[in-house]
Amino acid sequence: MQELPPLTLVKTWLEVVQLLEIPISIREKRSKLITYYFGSIEQAQIYVEDNDDYNILGV
Repeated sequence: MQELPPLTLVKTWLEVVQLLEIPISIREKRSKLITYYFGSIEQAQIYVEDNDDYNILGV
């Protein structure tokens, strides 16, 4: 099993994918990375939600 990238990096990739100000080529590259590691953007979002202790605290 391959090691997943750091949580902060995954969160950054997810933000980049959603920002329309970022050039499409960069958003596509980040989407491919997310898909490579998680299978889909939705799965990456679930991973972040499940592992982000800061988010769990509601802060």
